[in-house]
Amino acid sequence: MKTKSNTARRLLALLLSALLILPVVNVVNANPAEAAVLNGTDHFDYFSKVYEHLDDENHVFQTLNYEELVNLFDSKGSYVVLFGGAWSESTQANIGFINQVAKEYGVDTIYNFDTKLDGQNFEIADSSNPYAYKYVDVIHEYLTNLNEILPEADTVSYPAIDQDGADITKAVKKIDAPFLFVYDGTNKRIVDAVQTEQVWNDYLTNGNLDPAKAEAYKAEVRLVFDSITTEVNGIKTTNDDVIDYFEFFKTAYNKNANIESATPTNIEIFNDSDQSVVYKYVTYDELTNLLESDGNYTILFGGSWCPNTRAAIKFINQYAKKYNVGTVYLWDTKLDGGVDVAKEGNIPHKNETLQVRSNNHPYASLYVDIVTKYLTNIKTQNNAATPPSVISYTDANGNVIKGDRLQVPFFFQYNKNNKNADGTAAPILGHIELMYTWTSIQPDYVSSAGTGVHHRNYTNALDSLFSRVEAVPTGLTAVPPTTSAQLDGKIAGTTNKALEYKLVSVMEYKSVTGDAITNLAPGTYNVRYAAKAGYNGPTPNATGIPTAVLYKAGQSIEIVVPANTDPSGPITPAPAPTSSPSPAPTTPIGGDNDGTPPTATVPAIADSATGALAAKASATTISSLVEQVKKAEAAGKSSVVELKVEASAQTKSVELSIPRSAFNDAATSTNAGLKLNYGIATVVFGPEAVDNISKAAETGDISVIVSKVELTDEGKEVLGDRPVYDFSVFAGLSPITTFGGSPLQVSVPYTLKAGEDPHAVVVYYVAESGLETIRGYYNESKGTVDFTTSHFSQYIVGYNKVSFTDVADTAWYENAVGFLAARGITTGTDEEHYSPNASVTRGQFIVLLLKAYGITPIENESNNFKDAGDAYYTNYLGAAKRLGITNGIDGTTFDPNREITRQDLFTLLYRSLDVLGELPAATANVSVSSFSDAEQIADYASDAFKSLVEGGVIAGSESKLSPREVSTRAQVAQVLYHLLSK
Repeated sequence: MKTKSNTARRLLALLLSALLILPVVNVVNANPAEAAVLNGTDHFDYFSKVYEHLDDENHVFQTLNYEELVNLFDSKGSYVVLFGGAWSESTQANIGFINQVAKEYGVDTIYNFDTKLDGQNFEIADSSNPYAYKYVDVIHEYLTNLNEILPEADTVSYPAIDQDGADITKAVKKIDAPFLFVYDGTNKRIVDAVQTEQVWNDYLTNGNLDPAKAEAYKAEVRLVFDSITTEVNGIKTTNDDVIDYFEFFKTAYNKNANIESATPTNIEIFNDSDQSVVYKYVTYDELTNLLESDGNYTILFGGSWCPNTRAAIKFINQYAKKYNVGTVYLWDTKLDGGVDVAKEGNIPHKNETLQVRSNNHPYASLYVDIVTKYLTNIKTQNNAATPPSVISYTDANGNVIKGDRLQVPFFFQYNKNNKNADGTAAPILGHIELMYTWTSIQPDYVSSAGTGVHHRNYTNALDSLFSRVEAVPTGLTAVPPTTSAQLDGKIAGTTNKALEYKLVSVMEYKSVTGDAITNLAPGTYNVRYAAKAGYNGPTPNATGIPTAVLYKAGQSIEIVVPANTDPSGPITPAPAPTSSPSPAPTTPIGGDNDGTPPTATVPAIADSATGALAAKASATTISSLVEQVKKAEAAGKSSVVELKVEASAQTKSVELSIPRSAFNDAATSTNAGLKLNYGIATVVFGPEAVDNISKAAETGDISVIVSKVELTDEGKEVLGDRPVYDFSVFAGLSPITTFGGSPLQVSVPYTLKAGEDPHAVVVYYVAESGLETIRGYYNESKGTVDFTTSHFSQYIVGYNKVSFTDVADTAWYENAVGFLAARGITTGTDEEHYSPNASVTRGQFIVLLLKAYGITPIENESNNFKDAGDAYYTNYLGAAKRLGITNGIDGTTFDPNREITRQDLFTLLYRSLDVLGELPAATANVSVSSFSDAEQIADYASDAFKSLVEGGVIAGSESKLSPREVSTRAQVAQVLYHLLSK
């Protein structure tokens, strides 16, 4: 069994790259595949629901059923396992502490197995239970050193017969919950473990959680994780493994398919072309909690032991992916999956030991209660039979409780709160119960009904089931008519949904086809899911047509299609159902050669529920702005087109769409930049970026989206509650993330918190590899954080105050040192000291300079300096030489350890700014010749001093430039700060 290793995981930056909660945004041109993810279905988190003290949506736990447990124990590698359940007060009390330490160590997954197979009473770790052998056999086979780990524990046993036919008592130690351990699958043994009996009250002092008491238990947990942990440079890496779920499914289903064959075969249910599975096995307690929860869930009853499930499992997986269903929750009516670890030649299909969907089974109540309590509108071939086939049990009061016996695979969509249009409860929205074999379900299988009939039956049934995965329609968007005189409004977002609609004043519904309901007049409409079929057997050989059973229409929602109030052209779709329009478009202003950019305010439609604004600039507006730019350029002036969208305090996202033809015309006929002022953020695209966007292959309109994004609770623990923004550009449906290397200027509003140092406000880019600090600063005059980037993604406004004991608050260089240290451009000479008066070497300055401007070092540069060596500056020297920032002393050597003079420093700085296109314009009314020591400047440094003096970067001291003096760390910091903080 393949596993995925957790080695070298949990660097802080890697963690943070996944700590964002994205808001729901109604985008006009965003990729529909991304927008449709989960397609109305919900995710269920069992642990968050049942464990009061866990309080972490991003916890590390994953349940195991019995079959999954055996699979894990059969796998090579090191796994972290927790035996325990929500019924256990001790597990309830300690699971949160275990989670905290696991995250501290970077443990990816802790696999949780409950010896109470129903989460309540069915305890297999109990000698009095007739199924105690299920516990004993698995412990005896895999946890071979449990007696050493728990020498004082009670035992669990059952009478058995040894290989010689003699009667014996087979016994193992009893594991009490919670029991946390590291399992070595290679050697089938426990590496280390911790067990506790403490309950929540044991951790309290005067009614409050006592951190010291909690820390004592957490210290024991750390010892367990230390057994598989290495530490390098203070960073702990836990070498635990995780089960590859796809490999598990492929192995289990393929193996069982071939076990039952009378002749040797090589049946492949799953192969590498499937790549992944959407399935999540759930335990019995997990299933009942899911069925009691709000939401839309896709559920399959079946197992790898079942030939009919094996026939359908691959196609269900394919169609779930096709319809963007995130998870199919899979429950096995055989609580052990038909697995028997001690029985040679076990055939899971024939092993009925824990098949609770059986009459006379001691635990038949588990199945019957599922049907009678939750699946109240169940439709199955068996309940249509004569007589109906049921499963029953007798309760404590002597009452016989009966439930319809469904067949597996039984595939259905579920919402506990769903009601039909007539108001009757109907938690099952649709189902498939068709019994085929792997052979007969193939597309080329020939039956008396024809070729591929069974395959078409099942895939058509899947199309039907996935056409309704939610109780009521969501994700619909109302679009007003294109003009006030047209009746071509629509309701978009109907793709793959079996809907029907009507005006509220009309009685009869009409069916919906395609991606939208079209040709609508302004008004209020009812939209609902239409009645449709579910499918049972039998399928007579003569026709091969399955039995269809009716599911009634669902409850309706109201969608308002607004009237068009914009005479200039189409309006961007309004998020339904509640919306309010923003002001009408303003006439473009500015651009009359007076230095002000030509500007227009674009009307937007707001969704009060999500805080989303959607706006679309008309072609007329863009054309007017372009004409003003042309006039300015004819007068020899550069210009920037500005489009404004007025946001409110409740705005969380803004999308502005620009007609593609108008955008391309602006790009080709002018050299203008584009400024988008959204209120929640301002973005300026330079002319090169505008040109790059216009050349995108996709022909659709250009949309620029800015969203306020939230950190998860875990992210807030690390960074604090910091502002996060997501920026994206689309050409039609295709995202554009880079802009030909052209820098973009971004500004977001920011109010300093009490006590914050403005120089410690930083900007992080959320990259795949973690957080990267980029060029940015707090602009006090505007109350914004301004930064520069060459690509779009997520960005965090962070805070990273760094102080040194030898940098006084009153020192002239204090702001500069704090600014650079907060961004990781410079560090101290040790943890507490900066050593501001220490000199700087040439190698040190190259590193500082390239870090400051985000220039990437080059590894293994073949044309590096001869004395570059193998040091902290080596790769930086390679980059500086490659870019032409320095030629060194003589073209071949750099002398990196020599103290740097001011003229060398300014020469390197000048060349860097020249390479980056950021040389300052001449603004100062001063020249180099006005300084008394100007003649001391070497020829190679003369251009640098001229540019930087006239640009106001170098001011000198006491009428001197001191070109040959050695630069101190404080002086270097001040120079870089002067440039980077503007």
